[in-house]
Amino acid sequence: MNFSEVYTHMNEPLLPSPALVERTLAKVQRRRRPWRRAAAAALAAALLLVTPTLAVRTEGGYELLYQLSPAMAQFFQPVQKSCTDRGVTIEVAAVRVEGDTAQAYITLTGGPVDETTDLFDSWSFHLPFDQSGRCERLSWDPETGTITFLCTVQTLDGSPIPTGGKMTFSVRQLLTGKETLENAAVELELAAFTAEAETVPVGGPENAYFCTGGSGEAGMTDSAPMLLPGPALAEPAPGLTITAAGYSQGQFHVQLCRGNAARLDNHAWLWLEAEDGTRLEPLYSASFAAPGPAQRQDYTQFIFDVSPEELAQYTLRGDFHTASALTEGLWQVTFPLEDKS
Repeated sequence: MNFSEVYTHMNEPLLPSPALVERTLAKVQRRRRPWRRAAAAALAAALLLVTPTLAVRTEGGYELLYQLSPAMAQFFQPVQKSCTDRGVTIEVAAVRVEGDTAQAYITLTGGPVDETTDLFDSWSFHLPFDQSGRCERLSWDPETGTITFLCTVQTLDGSPIPTGGKMTFSVRQLLTGKETLENAAVELELAAFTAEAETVPVGGPENAYFCTGGSGEAGMTDSAPMLLPGPALAEPAPGLTITAAGYSQGQFHVQLCRGNAARLDNHAWLWLEAEDGTRLEPLYSASFAAPGPAQRQDYTQFIFDVSPEELAQYTLRGDFHTASALTEGLWQVTFPLEDKS
């Protein structure tokens, strides 16, 4: 037997059951009193350190053990090169290790997987050393319905990848049905929105506010006015609607509702375009989120430096990016860091 098998054979009959470990971990979250939380956490940590082979069998146990000792968590984590959840199968197709860099080719098939599948920044590497990583879509095979991602990880200090170790790669969200509509005209008669628009305060406990873009122009502050959202004035792409337009503080504002952007990441970039093709870019954009009747609503507002007299000379255009579905689950594979390419 190897070390892991010997350890399990000697200790497993003497140790608490997986159910006890799970109940103990659950108490860490349920207990509200600080001293009880600390005691439960200490007990859970002790159990995990004594029973790592049991701990890694549960998601919560593995996560806590990884926080306590990444090296131990990865040592006892069993090799599992494929995983299926929500009808989607993730599999390790090949591994390549060279110097300070390890690369894994990860494939996904089944369920809603399509050629636009995005891991939605929900992926993570579990390794017993400091590292940086990236994950990029590599190819799509329409005949088998397989999409391949290249996942790359490097040691932060440039030292060689430790040999004989294991890496766990996990994904929690898949974004599919992504579409892009570029340089599209928005059916909005701008001349009808030269009046002063009604604004609302932003900030506070029920909504969040932030500015993006621009170059320090006047108005790009936390007090920049936001228009009062109204019914849809135009819908240039599914899930993206213009909900307000007008002037405030001498500048022209156009408001885009993105729905719950945390779910589908719908977004766009708007600009004004003259008849001769000259583009007028926004000075900056400002965004906020607010509760809706069914779910949170995200808004992005584009602010232009154009007078009401000049506005009729322009049309509103934009690039629009949407998705149709977000699938949530847990796809996790563990594989040796050995060159198998």
